[in-house]
Amino acid sequence: MKKFISIVMTILFTFNSSSFAAVVNDSRQAEMEKTLFMAVGSQDRILRIGLVDCILYCMKNNSEILIKRIEPKLKQDDVKVAESDFEPTFDADFTLQDTTEISTSTLQGARKFNSQDININAGVSGKLITGTEYNLEFLNQRYKSDSVYQIYNPYYSSEPKITITQPLFKGFGILVNKADIMIARNDQMVSEKNFRDTVMDTISKAKTAYYNYTFYLEKYSIDGLSLQRANNLLEVNKARYEKGLISSVDLLETEAASAEREKALLSSEAALKRAEDDLKLITNLVDDPEVWNAKIELIDELELRQEDVDLLKSLQDAFIYRPDYQAARVDLQNRDIKIKVAKNALLPTVDLTGSLGLNGLGKDYQSAMEKVNSNYPDWGVGVKFSLPWGTGDRAKYDQKKLEKTQALLSFKRLEQNIILDVRDKVRLAKTQYRQIEVAKLSKDKETQNYEAQKERYAAGQVSTHDILDYQDKLAQSELDYFKALVDYNVALIDLDKSQGLTLVKNNIKIEG
Repeated sequence: MKKFISIVMTILFTFNSSSFAAVVNDSRQAEMEKTLFMAVGSQDRILRIGLVDCILYCMKNNSEILIKRIEPKLKQDDVKVAESDFEPTFDADFTLQDTTEISTSTLQGARKFNSQDININAGVSGKLITGTEYNLEFLNQRYKSDSVYQIYNPYYSSEPKITITQPLFKGFGILVNKADIMIARNDQMVSEKNFRDTVMDTISKAKTAYYNYTFYLEKYSIDGLSLQRANNLLEVNKARYEKGLISSVDLLETEAASAEREKALLSSEAALKRAEDDLKLITNLVDDPEVWNAKIELIDELELRQEDVDLLKSLQDAFIYRPDYQAARVDLQNRDIKIKVAKNALLPTVDLTGSLGLNGLGKDYQSAMEKVNSNYPDWGVGVKFSLPWGTGDRAKYDQKKLEKTQALLSFKRLEQNIILDVRDKVRLAKTQYRQIEVAKLSKDKETQNYEAQKERYAAGQVSTHDILDYQDKLAQSELDYFKALVDYNVALIDLDKSQGLTLVKNNIKIEG
C-alpha cells in the first residue's frame, strides 16, 4: 500500500511539476510578447500596403479560416474510415486446452482420461463492394489423448479453407455497400465548399475595410482642406475688418466657422483611427508586434473602373460558382443515397453461404500437409433467411423520403434567395455607378461655382455667410463624389460574392 501511494505521489508530482513548468513558460512567453508589443508600439512606424497586401494579410493566420480549413481534413479521415470497411483483416489465434476427466467408455483405455488439444489458426477476411464476404483460413491442430484406439497419437491436422457469403436481397449491390464512402466523400466536398465560402467572406470584408479606410482618409483630407479654406478666409476678413470693410459680425461668423471645421476635423481623425483599427483587425496586423501600432499608408489609389454588369450572366455565374448552392446540390445527392439504402433495408435477408476446405491428417505437420489435396474435401453450402418483424425499417425509409422533400423545399428557397440577392446586387452596382456620374457632375459644378463666388466675394458682392456656405457645399460635393466611388467598389465586392466569383476575380486558388 505504501509503495502504491509512493508511486501515485511521484506521478502527481511529476505531472504537477511539468504543468507548473508549462504555465511558467507560457507566462514568460506572454510577458516577452507584451514587452515587445510595448517597445514597438512606442515607435513611429509606417506600413505601406496595397489592396493585394490586405488580402494576403487577412488570409494569413485568420482564426475563422484556420478553423474551417481543419474541417475538410476531418471529413477526409471520415472517407478513410468508410473505405476501411473493404480492407482485409488478418486474424490469428492460438489455443491450448488440456482436459482430464473420468472415462466415459472402456474403449478409452483408463478410468481417468486426459486429452490435449492445440489449435493454431490464421486467416484473412474481408468484404467486397458487392456485399460479398470472404474468409480465407488456414487451420492447424495438434491432438493428443490417452485413447489406445487413436492411430496417430498425437495427430496433426491442417486444412486450408475458404468461406463465401453472398447476400441476394438485403445488403446486395455496389451502391448500398459503398453508400458510407459516397456520403463521406460528399460531406468532404461540402466542407470544402463551406471553407471556400469562409475565405470569400473574409476577403470581401478585408476589401470593404480597405475601401472604408480609403474613404475616411479622403474625408480627413477634405475636412482639412475645408478648415484651411476657412482659415484663409479668416485671415482675409481680419485684414478687411481692420480696414473697416466688414463688420464684427462677419468676423465672428468666420471665426465660428473655423472653430466648427476644426472640430469636424478632429471628429474625422477619430473616425479615421477607428477605420484603421478595423483594417488592422480584419488583416490580423493587430496580432503582429512589429506593426500593430504602425500608421497605415495605402499605396493603391481609388480609381473608377466600370464593369459590365449583366443580370442573366450574373445569375448563371451564381448557379455555377456559389459554394452554398454547390453544397446544397451535394446534400441532395446524399439524401438520394440514404433513401436507396433505407429502401434496401426493407428487403428480407437471403444470404448464400458456401465453404470449401482440404483436410490433411498425419503424425506430424509435414505428413499432414502432404495429405492436403482434393481426395479429402470439406465443403458445405447453405442459405440464411431473415425477415424483420416490425415497422422500424419502414419508418426509417419514410423518414428519409420526408427529409429529401424537406431538403428540396430548402433548395428551392435557396435558389429564390440567390436570384433575389444577385438581382439586388446588380441593381445596386448599376445605381452606384450612376451615383458616381451625378456626384462628379455636382462636384465639377460646385468647384466652378465656388471659384466664381470667390471673385464676387473679393468684389464685395457676396457676404461672408454665403462664401462659407459655398465652401461647405464644395467640401460636401467632393466628399459625396469620393463616397460614390467607394460605394461603387463595395457594391462590386458584394456582387462578386453573391456570384461566388470572389476567388476568381482576385486570382486566388485554394489547394488541398
